[in-house]
Amino acid sequence: MFHGQSEQTEDKESIQRIGIPRIDMTKEQEDKIVAQAQDILERRMAVEKELKIDLHKLVYYGAYYLVALIAATKLGSYCKHNWRGDDRVYLDAELRLITSSKRNMQLWLDGTQMGFRNHVRDTKNKLKWCEAYFIEYKQVIQEVK
Repeated sequence: MFHGQSEQTEDKESIQRIGIPRIDMTKEQEDKIVAQAQDILERRMAVEKELKIDLHKLVYYGAYYLVALIAATKLGSYCKHNWRGDDRVYLDAELRLITSSKRNMQLWLDGTQMGFRNHVRDTKNKLKWCEAYFIEYKQVIQEVK
């Protein structure tokens, strides 16, 4: 920095050399952005302080789902080689659904019923693709007068 130059001028020059476009903001806009960032940070800190997670349980939870995912994938790859036709398409659909999220893996491990929809067939009426979904039953209680 040369004699007489401020740090602010040096920062502006370095930003212009890098190629970052200069954005002019008013003091109120800057204050608003800073206040929003501080609010978000305070909320995150509050949640982290209140939320107490046992790391041992977290490790077991992660290992449980990882093993289930590996088992489902290996079982699927084994069955793919032995199954042909429509059964293979249904198996692929089940594997896509099961391995898509932890919630779906838990539903599968709990034994939730599955269904199939959006069947795609070729010109010879051979099943090419379908989509699997979990069937969730909801109980509706209605009072009759």
